[in-house]
Amino acid sequence: MATSVNSATSTSTLSSLSAKTGMAGLVSGLDTDSLVESLTSASRAKITKQQQNLQLLEWKQSSYRGVSKVLKEFQSKYLDVLSTKNFRSAAMFNAVSATASSTKVAVSTTSAASAGTITVNKISQLATNQKITSAEGVSSPLEGTLDQAQLLSGINETTSKSFLMKLDGKIKTITLDQAFIDSLGTKTFEQALQTKLKDAFGTTDGTNSMVGVNVTDGQLSFTPTTGSTLSIHALNDDTDTLKYLGLEDKQSNKMTTSMALEDLTFKNALTPGADGKVKLTINSINFEFDKTETLSSVMSKINASDAGVTLAYSSISDQFTMTAKNSGAGDNIVVSETAGSGNLMTALGLTTATGASASAGVNAKLTVNGKEIIRTSNTVDVDGVKIELKELSDDAITVTSKADATSLKDTIKSFVEDYNNMIETMNKLVKEDYDTAYPPLTDDQKAEMSEKEIESWEAKAKVGLLRGDKLIKGIANQMQSMIYGSAVKGGISLYDLGITSAGYAENGKLKIDEDKLTTAIETKSNAIQELFTTADTGLAVQLNDIITSAVKTSGVKGTRGSLIEMAGYESTLSNTENSIYDNIQKINKNVTKMKTSLKDEETRYWSKFTALETALQQLNTQSSILTQFSSGA
Repeated sequence: MATSVNSATSTSTLSSLSAKTGMAGLVSGLDTDSLVESLTSASRAKITKQQQNLQLLEWKQSSYRGVSKVLKEFQSKYLDVLSTKNFRSAAMFNAVSATASSTKVAVSTTSAASAGTITVNKISQLATNQKITSAEGVSSPLEGTLDQAQLLSGINETTSKSFLMKLDGKIKTITLDQAFIDSLGTKTFEQALQTKLKDAFGTTDGTNSMVGVNVTDGQLSFTPTTGSTLSIHALNDDTDTLKYLGLEDKQSNKMTTSMALEDLTFKNALTPGADGKVKLTINSINFEFDKTETLSSVMSKINASDAGVTLAYSSISDQFTMTAKNSGAGDNIVVSETAGSGNLMTALGLTTATGASASAGVNAKLTVNGKEIIRTSNTVDVDGVKIELKELSDDAITVTSKADATSLKDTIKSFVEDYNNMIETMNKLVKEDYDTAYPPLTDDQKAEMSEKEIESWEAKAKVGLLRGDKLIKGIANQMQSMIYGSAVKGGISLYDLGITSAGYAENGKLKIDEDKLTTAIETKSNAIQELFTTADTGLAVQLNDIITSAVKTSGVKGTRGSLIEMAGYESTLSNTENSIYDNIQKINKNVTKMKTSLKDEETRYWSKFTALETALQQLNTQSSILTQFSSGA
């Protein structure tokens, strides 16, 4: 028997006895097994019937789920917003393609485009975005006050002091040992430490170290090669060594965006408000960040907001930039900070006082068909053709639009073909005849058949289980009624596209007149778009609603699609929350009770036959005694 996703019960072997107690015809010579089995045959037949009903339910559930799968696949292919063939999207109905005579523009079309030519006589200015850029070096230099005496104290033949330096991800251990102390006899501290770093990180040109050292008036500083990131770290929690160098653990010459604001070493120190927060307003959007929040989080929240700006940091130049998302002239970046609410913009170096530079956005300027056009964006829509400006041009650029019905026609043909397959799947299930000569097999019957025979039998047994099913017929009728009648918009219907009924014998399928469809696409692309996409009444919109009402799996039980409420769907909560599952559970419980009753019934009959055997044995014993007495006399 086929296994259901919901059932733990199969048609078991009921010809064998579940309760065999007592003497089995030892005295009487009766075939007790056969007699008990015969006497309980009615109960066994009832259990077998219930198990067959269970199998039929499981097969029905599988058929319903098969329909759900077909509907879902159609919806995903032609009605989903993520599909490139989404018939609910206006963009899908572009029947005109455009090309340009120059790579200085990129062109595309919308459904409003028509065949023809557009001349871009000149592109004199590209639109730009307003931008604020900090001066290079917003991070505090990697420097501090050197305490050379404390740093070198305690270093001898057996004791040394070490710290870690990381240059662009490469970590080296810098050790100050007795050899380092000895070198100070001929070198300055700066020279000796420079040698250590040159040995550790190498040079840029064979002479100059990748990491430079400078000691002036007791101030120690480390400077990596241009564009590199250098940080210093304690080795084995030895922060004292770093303290004598005048530095802190994890101190870097660049911003570490994963660190909290309060731990970053800004060149212009960050000063939070009294509540430990920094607050600012960007383009009327208010922001509030705790000093413990990471720089990465701050940038992400600003960039994801409706403020219309992008805040970025470059570790190469150690600069912040704030760029308006909208291009064109005008004040697209307006930032304000209230006194006492922190100085984040100052710390980021994005104020005039900290040396930030600002560049205003400008509008795009071009001449199209002899007319000057000014736009805030580099994308210009001209009669349904989108022209994206890439470069300035003094030479005329020709944009040619041509009708291209092939792609859209092929997509519509595919849509109709898959629609027909969907309708055929449902029609077949509700029109098939059920053959009562092929009920589900019992385990005993299967034991006497080959796998091929079982497969052939069950294939016939599954046919017609949903004959006349009102649920599936209702879904198919809804689709057909909508396709033929209600979806007429923009002055056209499917008939005007050459899409008509395939005839009564085809049960709701469609056929296509390809020449008529091609003509419609070339001359009525806007109307075709409206026919399919108009809100509420569009053909694709209505078809999507019908399918959703049948196969929706989200939501709680009672709010899902009609097919899902009936039979559920794999890998969703509805798998065990549906009407058929409930019925299967009821039958399983009933079968369990009936099997218990059968066992009690068998036990009762066995008790009676055992009593019979006992009585016969007693009679035989008495007869034997009487015979002995008679012989003795």
